[in-house]
Amino acid sequence: MKLHILGSNSLGNCYVLESDTEALIIEAGVRMANVKKAVRWQLNKVVGAIVTHSHRDHSGHVAEMIASGVLVLALEDVFKTHNIEGKPFTKSIVPNKGYKVGNFRIFTLNVKHDVPCLGFIISHPAMGKLLFITDTITLDVRVPGLNHIMIEANYADDIVEENIGSGAMPEAMRPRLLNSHMEIEQTKAILAENDLSQVDNIILIHLSDGNSNEDRFVREVRELTGKPVYAADAGMTLDLSIQPY
Repeated sequence: MKLHILGSNSLGNCYVLESDTEALIIEAGVRMANVKKAVRWQLNKVVGAIVTHSHRDHSGHVAEMIASGVLVLALEDVFKTHNIEGKPFTKSIVPNKGYKVGNFRIFTLNVKHDVPCLGFIISHPAMGKLLFITDTITLDVRVPGLNHIMIEANYADDIVEENIGSGAMPEAMRPRLLNSHMEIEQTKAILAENDLSQVDNIILIHLSDGNSNEDRFVREVRELTGKPVYAADAGMTLDLSIQPY
């Protein structure tokens, strides 16, 4: 199983999980042309797409996806935001339920953002179990048996304070940030609370362009967990095949 990272910041978020025979899109924040290129124009491999919430950097190209014949699973709020509720190739989903798309099994989690938002537990025979969490201030559940983790590490408190002090970030932006995105210490706390014994990869996603430090975040999470850790960058491809231990 390959993970193609097409975007992982406020400009646009999109990831593609691709096995030998099928692919699943996570988030609809980049142009469909980028997705087609990632799967080498084999759009017939794409069994569906899942979207966490309605903000444009995560759902801005959802109408383009359904126009391309891709089944999109998302909260009703996503479809209402883009005025496409009830259209063909849309499927409304709700938190704490299981869904199947091709050989991908998806369980939805309710997470805490400033609009309705989901996290996902995604399972596939070629990959094992993946936790996908973005645009939330925390995660209230522990997830056993994980093989891969994609988790937001959006900002660090000390960097935010420095940016406010220097005038690089307006003070007024602080409340929204604190109530909608995950700070690196909270990311680390969630990882520490979960059983990582079977985890092969940790991918830090949705790092803020101005309020994060990629090298520092990767180093701190690697030191905490002892696992391979990556910061998601557009154009990156990682191997998420399940390891035969």
